[in-house]
Amino acid sequence: MWVFASLSVTSTSTGKASFHPGKRVRHKANHYARLRKRLQQKGTRGAKRRIRRIAQRERRLKQQANHSIAKQIVKEHPHTLLGLEDLTGIRERTRRRKRRRKKNGKGFERVSPKARKANRVYSQWSFAELHALISYKAARSGSLAVKVDADYTSQGCPMCGHTTDENRPGKGLLFVCQNPECRYTLHADLVGARTITMRTLLVRHDWIRTGCLSLIPDASARFAKAARLSRYAELRWSLDVTTSLRSLSGGQ
Repeated sequence: MWVFASLSVTSTSTGKASFHPGKRVRHKANHYARLRKRLQQKGTRGAKRRIRRIAQRERRLKQQANHSIAKQIVKEHPHTLLGLEDLTGIRERTRRRKRRRKKNGKGFERVSPKARKANRVYSQWSFAELHALISYKAARSGSLAVKVDADYTSQGCPMCGHTTDENRPGKGLLFVCQNPECRYTLHADLVGARTITMRTLLVRHDWIRTGCLSLIPDASARFAKAARLSRYAELRWSLDVTTSLRSLSGGQ
C-alpha cells in the first residue's frame, strides 16, 4: 500500500488497484485552514477559543477518515500480508515548494496557493495513525501488516528498473519511464503501490524460505537495508509477480 498524493493507493499482485483520494476531507481541511487564518488575524479571546474548537473538529474528521480507509483496505484484502510503505521521516524527505529569492536579490517570490495547500497536506496528515489503524485492524482480521523500504518507490520503473527523478515530469502524478526502450506510463501513485507490492512479496518469499522476516536479521540496519535495496533493483512487475521472484531467487 502506498500513501502520498492520494491518501492511499493499494495494488494486489494481479494488478487490481484501489484509490482512496480523500478529496472531501482535504476540501474541509482547506476550509478550516482559511477560517483559522482569519481568526488568527482577528486575535480576540473569542477567536482563540474558536480556533481550539476548529482544531478538535479537524482532528476528529481526519481520525474518522483514517478509520474508514483502514477498515476498507483490510476488508478488501482479508487473510493476507499487507505491505505498508515505511514513511518514517516523510516530512523531512518530501521536497516542498519554498520561497525563493528574486533574481534581483530583493525580496522573495511568493509560493503559489496550490503549493501551499500541498505543503499543508503533507505536514498535517497523520500517516502514522493510518498505518497503526491498518496494522491493528489487519491483526484482528487474521492478516499481517509489514513495513517495507520507501526508497525510490516513485522514481524507479517497475517494468525495466530504470530509476531517475525525471521519470516523474514536473514532480506530477504522471509516471513516464525515460528509458527509450521502455517508456512505461502510469499514474505515479499506482507505480508506487506496485513497487510496494513487489517488495512485500519478496518479504513473504524470504519468510517462507528462511522462517525470518529479514534475510539477514543479525546484520546492522545500514548493511541490511543496502542488501534489500540491491535486491529490489532486480524486481520487475508482471501480472504474476511470483514469476519474477522465482527467477530472482534462482528457482528456489
